[in-house]
Amino acid sequence: MEKKETILICDLTHTGSKSYSPNLIPYPIGCIKSYCLEYSKFASEFEIEIFKDPQEFIDAAIKRKPAIIGFGNYVWNLELSTDIAQELKSMNPETLIIFGGPNFPLENTKREEWLKERPFVDIYVAGDGEETFTKIVDSWYKLKNIEKVKRENISGCYSIIDEKLHKNQEFSPRIQDLDKIPSPYLEGYLDRFLKNTRLSPLIESNRGCPFTCTFCVDGSTSRTKVFQKSVSRFEQEMEYIATHYEGKMLTIADLNFGMFSKDIDISKSIAKMKEKYDYPYYIQVSAGKNNKPRILECAKILDGSMSLAASVQSLDKEVLEKVKRNNISEQQLLEMTKSGNELGSNTYSEVILALPGDSKEKHMNTVLTLADSEINIISMYQCMILDGSELGSNFSKKSWNMQTKFRVLPRCFGIYNFGDKEILSAEIEEICVSTATLPIEDYYESRSFALTIGLFYQDRILLELYQYLKNFDISPSELLQILHKNRMSYSNGIKELFRSFDYDTKHELWDKKEDVRKIVKKDKRVLEKYAKGELGVNVLFKHRAIGALELIKDIHDAAFLAALEILKEKIPEEFQKSKEFLEELKMFSYLRKTNVFDYEQKFTHRFSYDFEKLIDSNFSEYPIKLKNSINVEFFADEKQKIMIKEKIEENGSDVNGIGKILSKMLGNMLQRKVKFDSRA
Repeated sequence: MEKKETILICDLTHTGSKSYSPNLIPYPIGCIKSYCLEYSKFASEFEIEIFKDPQEFIDAAIKRKPAIIGFGNYVWNLELSTDIAQELKSMNPETLIIFGGPNFPLENTKREEWLKERPFVDIYVAGDGEETFTKIVDSWYKLKNIEKVKRENISGCYSIIDEKLHKNQEFSPRIQDLDKIPSPYLEGYLDRFLKNTRLSPLIESNRGCPFTCTFCVDGSTSRTKVFQKSVSRFEQEMEYIATHYEGKMLTIADLNFGMFSKDIDISKSIAKMKEKYDYPYYIQVSAGKNNKPRILECAKILDGSMSLAASVQSLDKEVLEKVKRNNISEQQLLEMTKSGNELGSNTYSEVILALPGDSKEKHMNTVLTLADSEINIISMYQCMILDGSELGSNFSKKSWNMQTKFRVLPRCFGIYNFGDKEILSAEIEEICVSTATLPIEDYYESRSFALTIGLFYQDRILLELYQYLKNFDISPSELLQILHKNRMSYSNGIKELFRSFDYDTKHELWDKKEDVRKIVKKDKRVLEKYAKGELGVNVLFKHRAIGALELIKDIHDAAFLAALEILKEKIPEEFQKSKEFLEELKMFSYLRKTNVFDYEQKFTHRFSYDFEKLIDSNFSEYPIKLKNSINVEFFADEKQKIMIKEKIEENGSDVNGIGKILSKMLGNMLQRKVKFDSRA
């Protein structure tokens, strides 16, 4: 029997930080494999292997000498993929190298530059990859000549021919019935990845996004139609994952989950699996940008497994208009947050700094409005300039006078062996640091404000205090503004944390991309520093983690002191009474949240207020003093222990690993449970 030729497809992820970043099972390239094997005219002549780990892929590519290699191109692996592709092309020029994915410019001039800078890339596929990749494979087997394949005029393909950009249509055709793609899960193509609990299964029920936000790679008009997968297929995949995966996480790739009527049935399917297999514990998904009642219904069905999103990016009308985004109203935001809190779901929102038209005042007002709406988590991002987004075009940068800088993407770096060579690789991101309306000094101040929110608001860190202050019409924004203004007057630990954050924020940035590239490639000792966490970490995650690990007492002391000062000034008649209760409340809150990653640690403390009743009311009721004080035990339950252990194994227990965990895990899942002993 004649030996089959080999096709390799990879969605590579850096491993230099001792973990995968991102930590997702490579479902997209699994779909390309399953579609190609199902529909290619030459499927009997080749076999396809898929890879995520860079070293495994390099070793296989050197050994197998594949006829065709496909690379998934994302912001987290462009440098890695191109570094490896260049070596492979040099080793075997006859290998057809195909790149595809959203990390590709929209302007034809920039597309041509992109390909000319990477002559080892034969074809770039823009848009969905399944059908187009299969057509390229068929053309190659028919012609067995790379230059002839490039001239085949396959839709969505870009290449350089005679020193000029050659293309046929802007994007590849989209598959309208997702059931047409054989499931890579049900075919068993992802089994070896399911065995690795450090990876999260990735699944989709639809593709596309009806919104056209200029900062997003899915904002293209080519993606506005949403195509669906059947509920029955989704449920089959869910059951397969639940019976083959020992972890507890699930990631859904849908961009607006809960917005469509079918999502109710999808949620019921997930709930059925959870009841049957105790999977998943927690779902990572982007919730829809409107139709909040339906999203709330999905959250109710999923019983706390899914966070409720109100990702606004900005609440300023001018900013939203400039980025072509429509948000829910502030009233709808308040209603959704209230309903989510009543359901016990974690609510979160996302805000982007330095969008066109943004300013320090607009940015902070958005964040403070979200805090007053009682959103649990406010994720604060910088404006990353993405190839494949409208904002990434030269026209947009010039129009909004966007000044950008560069830095190594956190956790996206590594040193890999290619035969007797070493590949030193790191991903580089471009972020906006100033615009016509946001001077760079205001950018730095806004970044410092993000740490204030991270320390004193995120993850319900001071929920009990904020709820108590509501009794006196004192809003979270009032306390947060005071904490930010006085941040350099609190403990030495807090002052040093802000100094360190401000320093790292300024010194992680470079003016030119090429300067970053030279630094990381010239000496492996530089990348070793990145691997140790000495360089290239997510600055906000790192400093939040230091706060969570070392400064919980300082955070409580600062916040409760500021609260007492507000009460003394605004309601002096309540000051003494409040002071007595707040001392106990501070201790209660502290014991729930200190050193939570030591999940075996327990505390017992005696309290004279009815905290059991306060917990039942989510601390919304006025505190009542007990006739007899009682003992309260603080501990992690078994579900928490499993979750924390799993996340530490996946991300590590150092500051950078803890920062990553805090960025993904629901805060209330980490806080200790309490048990009241009325017989004490």
